[in-house]
This record gives sequence, structure tokens and C-alpha cells, in this order.
Amino acid sequence: MSQKISPRLLALRVLRKVEREGAFSNRALDELLEANPDMDPRDRGLATALVYGVLRHQARMDHHIDALAHNPSRIKGELRSILQIAAYELREMGHPLHAVASESGKLVARLDPRGRLRGLVTALLAGIDRSGADHDASLDAAGPVDTLRFRWSIPGWLARRWVRELGPEQALARGQALGQVPSLDLRVDLSRFDAVAVRAQLLEEHPNIRLDEADPAHPATIRSRGGGDVFYGPAYESGAISIQSLGAQQAALALNAAAPIEGTRVLDACAGMGTKTVQLAELMRRRGELVAIDLDPNKLEELELHRSRCALEGEGFSLTTVAGDLAEGELDLGAPFDAILLDAPCTGLGDLGRHPELRGRARPEHLRVCAALQSRLLRAAVRHLRPGGRLVYAVCSLEPEEGRDLVKALAPELGLELLETRAWTPEAHACDGFFHATLRKPD
Repeated sequence: MSQKISPRLLALRVLRKVEREGAFSNRALDELLEANPDMDPRDRGLATALVYGVLRHQARMDHHIDALAHNPSRIKGELRSILQIAAYELREMGHPLHAVASESGKLVARLDPRGRLRGLVTALLAGIDRSGADHDASLDAAGPVDTLRFRWSIPGWLARRWVRELGPEQALARGQALGQVPSLDLRVDLSRFDAVAVRAQLLEEHPNIRLDEADPAHPATIRSRGGGDVFYGPAYESGAISIQSLGAQQAALALNAAAPIEGTRVLDACAGMGTKTVQLAELMRRRGELVAIDLDPNKLEELELHRSRCALEGEGFSLTTVAGDLAEGELDLGAPFDAILLDAPCTGLGDLGRHPELRGRARPEHLRVCAALQSRLLRAAVRHLRPGGRLVYAVCSLEPEEGRDLVKALAPELGLELLETRAWTPEAHACDGFFHATLRKPD
């Protein structure tokens, strides 16, 4: 019988994998949760909250620790991760000091069986509990760049860029928005299911789930908070819902808004694991031809798992997957497409709330590298678009080099008509940051 793991120890192991191995937090967390299937749902929820919370507020937690430590440079590795978890519990979750200190002591004892670190840990946690509110207030009152860096854990280079380009007020609003716990957004397949009935089903399947009020502007979206793992249960297994953030849904919707894609020939040019591919099939009402390309065949295998669940085959509809590099420009995809969705690889800087480990990895030079790839992909995709066809280019980044500036420079060069650009921002729409542009190839 395997030994039960505590939620804090599981969170600690995920955080160490993220730091030491460069793991993605969601994959590392899923891997360890799957390895501990008997873990109580409440403990699974706590472990998840600790992982994402610490990564979302890591620079701030470090600032609390370093302000009280006599020698901050000696607090490193696993000890620092333990203290980050404890600081997050105290400052963001409101857990009482005695409980946090007790649980932290158990983790530290694994490192320090002789108890030499006990006094240090106890003193630091007591100090954070006593002076944490005042310390956060001082960070809020700092200049906008330092507030972004240390209160909202935004990388310094990005904080300076936002203040310069957005102005202090909007930059601070964006940093604060990305520091909040994001909702889990569900997309209802409106081509087969009724959103009101699906909401009722979710409430029945997951009694602890909390659903935001339905928004008529986004009829396919259900925003949920808490309530367990919606990947299990009839609503998910029937294909009634897919997990997709509100911002991520907008690119396919924009493609369909430019001209209905039902019954047409459509290309998902960077399909990934197929979330947007399934959305395109729904918008096509499963009539027409849909081709999904990705460089990574493993991601396309994930898409194949959705065929039955999401009814991605049947009379009058075909879905073909192609493993290959669109940017090389040598793929034979047959006849030109009526519509193309190009959700291009990017820095992911709009996703700092949902993928918080990017805060510690993003570098300014990544913008140049990504923009070069995005340019190649857009040039290649246009060659597969028929005259009169439309293409939506999208990135989960709000940086102009990857979005606005790129399409404005390339559209006239490629002979495309720029119909619309749209940004979905954390501060204005309470969602991940996304940019999309709708382009049309002249007849």
C-alpha cells in the first residue's frame, strides 16, 4: 500500500519540479495527482491552490521572506519553497499561524531531522503573520514598476514595458488582474446541447461547484469556481462541455463571424491538443471539411481522443489530422481553404495568471524569436487560403510585436485586407490576455 501524501508535500514536489526541471506546472501537478488517486478531493484542491498561488505570487512571497531573514541568500532550494508555501497560506489564504507553522514544520523535518532550522522557520512565519499586511501595503504604495515587480510578481523588464506602453494605471490593473485566481471556463457545445440544461447538469454532478451568472454576451461560456474535477462526469464525457478559457474562445468565433464556416473547408493551422479544433467543428455544425495541423504528433494524439466524445466524425463532415511543420511551407494540404485559424505559438505573456511559471522564464528576447516564427507561419498559411477566404491570426499575448504590429506590417506585404483587430485583456474582460486579427484574401 502506498503511503498517503499530504497536499503541502505534493505542492512542494510540484514546485521543485517546476524550478529544477523547467516543468510546466499543470503537467507536473496532473502527473502527481494521477499518481495519488485516493487523495481526498479537498486535499487535491488545496495542493492545486498552493502550486498555482505560490507561482502567481512568488516574487511577493520572496520579498516577505527576505525582508525578515538575516541572511536571505542562505534560504534556498527546498527550504525556500516550503517558506513560500507557508507565506502564501498566511497572506492569501488566511490560514492561522499555528496550523501553518505545524504543517511547515513537518516539511522542514524531512530536511532537518535534528531541528536546527526550527527556530528560523518559526521566527520567519511569525514575522510574516505579524507584519505581512503592513509589508504588502508598503509594496502597494511603491512606484508602479516596483509594485508590479514585488506586489504582483511581474518580471521587471515586463513591468517597465507595461508602465511605458500602457501607463501606470492600466499596467497596475493588468498586474493585479493576473494575480487573481482565474475561473475555470467551460465551453458548451451549442450545436448539440442547451446551455441552461448543461448548467443544471453541472450543479447536479458537482454539488460544490460555483457558477458565475450566465453572460448573454458569451452564451457558450460557463465560468466555474471550485467544485472538483469537471473532467469527470457525464457532462464532460458526453462532449457537452470542453475546458477553454473565455479569451481563447474568441479567435474561432471571430473566424465564424467574418463569414459562417458551416459546410466549408477549414484549416486549424496550429491545432495543438485540439481544443480549438473541436470548437471549429461545433461552429461548422459538423458539416464540411476540417484539417488540423500540428508539428507535435503527440498533441494530435490527444486530439484523436476527442473524436468519439465530441462526435468529430459522421456523414457530411470529415476531420483530418496532419503532423508536420506548416512554417516550412512544403505541406501538400490539397485544395485551398475557405477559412484558416492560425493560433500561433507565442511567449504566452497573456497567460501569466493561468500559467504562472512563465513569470520566471519569460525574457525580452523571446519576443523577437516568437515574432520571427509567427511571421513565417502567417506567410505559409496565406498560401493555403483561397481568394476571398478569411484568416484569423491569434496569440495568447498582448505584446505588440506578436500581435498588432506584426499583422499591420505583414497584411499589406501579403496582399491581405485587415478587417479587424481585437484584444481581450485581464483587466477589462477578466480573462487571459489574447489578441486576434481577422484578415481577408482579395478575390
